[in-house]
Amino acid sequence: MVRKTRHATRTDWVILLTDDDQTYLDAIRKLLEREGHRVLTARDGEEALALLASVHVDLLLLDFYMHGMTGEEVVGELRKTNPMLQVILQTGYASEQPPRALLRRLDIQGYHDKSEGPDKLLMWVDVGLKAAHSARLLHKSRVGLRYILDATPGLHRLQPLENLLQDIIFQVTGLFGVANSCVASREHHTDDPGVAPSCFLAVFEDDAGPTVYAATGRYAGAGGLNEQELDGLLARALDQATRSRRPQVGTDATVVPLCVADQAIGVIYLDKPIVDNQDLELVSVFANQAAVAIRNAQLFKMATVDPLTGVHLRRFVEQWTIVEIRKACRHGGPLTLLMVDMDGLKRINDDSGHLAGDQALVAMGRLLRAIVREGDMAGRYGGDEFIVVLPNTGEIGAAQVAARLLDLLQDTGIEWQGRSLPVRGSVGMATLLPVPETLRSASAPPRQYFERVYDELLAAADRALYEAKRGGRGRLHAAGECPWLDLSH
Repeated sequence: MVRKTRHATRTDWVILLTDDDQTYLDAIRKLLEREGHRVLTARDGEEALALLASVHVDLLLLDFYMHGMTGEEVVGELRKTNPMLQVILQTGYASEQPPRALLRRLDIQGYHDKSEGPDKLLMWVDVGLKAAHSARLLHKSRVGLRYILDATPGLHRLQPLENLLQDIIFQVTGLFGVANSCVASREHHTDDPGVAPSCFLAVFEDDAGPTVYAATGRYAGAGGLNEQELDGLLARALDQATRSRRPQVGTDATVVPLCVADQAIGVIYLDKPIVDNQDLELVSVFANQAAVAIRNAQLFKMATVDPLTGVHLRRFVEQWTIVEIRKACRHGGPLTLLMVDMDGLKRINDDSGHLAGDQALVAMGRLLRAIVREGDMAGRYGGDEFIVVLPNTGEIGAAQVAARLLDLLQDTGIEWQGRSLPVRGSVGMATLLPVPETLRSASAPPRQYFERVYDELLAAADRALYEAKRGGRGRLHAAGECPWLDLSH
């Protein structure tokens, strides 16, 4: 029966039609193009294999008997590198090959007798494309799950919350190839200026609107995600996502909540509708892992960071420094410790009140965070004293860091009730000598040994700080290089 010409909606399927009969190629190509498919053609097996190696194809319609390689030989070569491609064999001599045995032997999806006409061929094409769709979903699910499994350890390592949020958004972008995406969370309001970074906030509490903390694409550099920047649908989706704790898909965006237990702590926003259920499941699995990592990072920050100054707490710095001293013993690198004391903080407290003194502490913490490099550590030792630990840094390099801090302090102050109050400080420095070979070659010392080394180094830096303040304040005094302790003591 002759089929009426029609123009089907264009699909995204790619079919490779391989036959050595040019007349048949032309006729079937036009038939399949009317169905909306993109059709590639090849005249023999070698040409087909070359095309398959260079372009993506969803379904292969392959003549069984051709000059050169037979269809069976082409399938044999194809399966060596591509076990997923769906194949329909075609022949005008179907009776010579039992179809069921052929399908099992070659791992193909159909066997079409050309004499049965175009309707039967289109039925086989539909069968092959449905199998291709299932294979595509299975492959995508496996690839997505593998991506999530590979990314998850990186999310759960200890790291600053700000770095974690940026990592999450990059992983989401990589998972779905989304051009523009952003992570938002509930803004934390506080009277403490020390925990409010200048770009993205990293705490999810109260019921305030969402604020962007990490972004890519056209959202990069945005200061917030709010109803003024989004249409009514997205604003409702954000609200529904955080209330229902289920992904919300709009016409041009997807909002996935970040949930821990029964609490939505934020959302992932993608400027792409994810309509496929498997994709939604994948992003939900990733979001669950991301939410737990965010909560752990929040708890870690609460336990290790001073909420006023933004530098680390004394106990954490001590433990971290002992570990670095152990590394210096093992690898032989230097390590320097700076003790920083604020000059004149008591006068600020007495004359302008402790709120003004808090502002001065915030300013000092901000400067210390600015001068430390990746791998260094700044902490609040207590009151107006701070500690900076510089692994793999000798006296010369550490003196440069201290000089930079003192230079910056010359231009640092706070505005308080119409007055400018200077923020100043003095620095004491102590450096561990290179580890002696006898210590490096000895059996690993116990932890108590490194604790004593830390205590001695800290005492030397503290004595140097006293000399710096006695010598006129606002200056650096170096205790020199401190020797390692004798293991026998």
